[in-house]
Amino acid sequence: MRAALFVLVAGLLFPPAGMRAEDPSKGWEFTGRTQTSAVDVRAQVTGHLTRVAVREGDAVAKGDLLVELDSRPYRLALNAAQARLKVAEAKLQVSKITAANAKKLLENKVISPDELGLNTAAEAALIVAKVEVERVELTLSWTRVTAPFTGRVSRLQATEGGLVTADQTQILTVVATEPMYVSFNVPESLLLQLRRDGLAEPSKLGVAVGFAGDQGFPHEAKLDLIAPEVDPKTGTARFRATVPNPKGLLSPGMSARVRLIPLPK
Repeated sequence: MRAALFVLVAGLLFPPAGMRAEDPSKGWEFTGRTQTSAVDVRAQVTGHLTRVAVREGDAVAKGDLLVELDSRPYRLALNAAQARLKVAEAKLQVSKITAANAKKLLENKVISPDELGLNTAAEAALIVAKVEVERVELTLSWTRVTAPFTGRVSRLQATEGGLVTADQTQILTVVATEPMYVSFNVPESLLLQLRRDGLAEPSKLGVAVGFAGDQGFPHEAKLDLIAPEVDPKTGTARFRATVPNPKGLLSPGMSARVRLIPLPK
């Protein structure tokens, strides 16, 4: 009797090779959290804020205006650069006329070949002036700070009239609404089993997600990441799936129920 009991217990603790701990046809269920991208927006130039075009919680599309900085100093710099460009263009025209006359004088051996270098110098000065205009135009465009992607405004930290320092002052944060991810942790024992079965690849596993108020797992998701390392503190590996969020109903940090299933071969 004791021997039979020992065999039964041993069978439960040490299942035969190839036997699964769970039925893969039903999948495995986990608890996860939604996450997405977020960017702290900073200006690329220094200046006072003249306009804040959004409020916290506003939905924005990529390229929408967020804030404007005082552009007057940069417009003055552009006017000066454009004036220098006109001077360079005029000098080149004079240089061309001078070079044409000098060429005749050279043919008559009145001047030396070195004196023909004036035309080349004027062309170089014109190129420099054009580049300077482009540089100042780019700097002026940076006084309008736009959304880096579609999302919502969070943590507005600047006010109109405040001084913004280039690449330092955090103005606000934009949180993306697309794509939305669901991350969940898979025990290392299951990860090993998936690897032994040749299933530890995103293309071979399906994901369905359920959120608060949902019955079952109505949202199809696409597994896009299986972390290559296991967290030694939890003994789990991070899996991540992309879930559609076209209406913007989902927010980062929401709890999610996740079902992981092998896809048909």
